[in-house]
Order: sequence, then structure tokens, then C-alpha cells
Amino acid sequence: GDYYCDANQVGGQWCPEIDLMEANNGAFQSTPHKCDPPVGNHHYTNCDRSGCAQNTNRWGNAYGVGPGHTIDSSRPFVVSTTFEAEGATLVGFRTILLQEGRQVWLAHDNCNRGYLQQLSAPLAEGMS
Repeated sequence: GDYYCDANQVGGQWCPEIDLMEANNGAFQSTPHKCDPPVGNHHYTNCDRSGCAQNTNRWGNAYGVGPGHTIDSSRPFVVSTTFEAEGATLVGFRTILLQEGRQVWLAHDNCNRGYLQQLSAPLAEGMS
């Protein structure tokens, strides 16, 4: 049957994941999580639970409730994520929050290329 997997083994199974949007009204974060190479038929035994997160909190008033923030989380905004590849290799991704002409970028420049490259095969295989 169907099962849930993630990089924190919440459903009892490990697997690589990219959390595109982990958010509440005070913070927005997106996080890629790589895993150690699979054993046998794609059975993962360990993943990077913390991942390589980027969070709006590192920019002060970038995101939060009220007009004093670049993105006012009490009002509608658009989230756009793009993946950058060289051939079939993931080399970067960015998440952009848009609201009334204002933008906040999570460029994931804190993730080194080697970290993101390890997510290439799982993405190509249909990571969901």
C-alpha cells in the first residue's frame, strides 16, 4: 500500500525530500534534505534531518504579520519556486515570495552544489 516517507522518518520510512513551503504567519522556510545513498532497491537508511534550510527570519522584517513587513502574511501572496539544473544535475533552486510588487527571495545560496546534486537522482525518479 501507500506509505509516507520523508527525511525525518515521520511515517516510518526515510527518503530525500524538498520542503517547498514550511510556514506560519511569522516565518517562511524551504528546505532540501539529502539522504545517504540507498541500499538495495532504493531503501534509505539515513537522511539529513535538518536539511539545508533557508528562512525569512534571517532578514528581519522580510515576512510577518502587518504592513511593516516586505511580505505581510495576513494578506494573500504568491509563492514561486524554480529549480536550476545543468543537464540532469540539480545545481540550485530559489523560492520567491511576491506581494503587490514586493519580493523576498530565498536563493538557497547557503546550500553547496554538492548537497543539491545529491537530490538529482531522486528528483529524476519522481520524488513527490
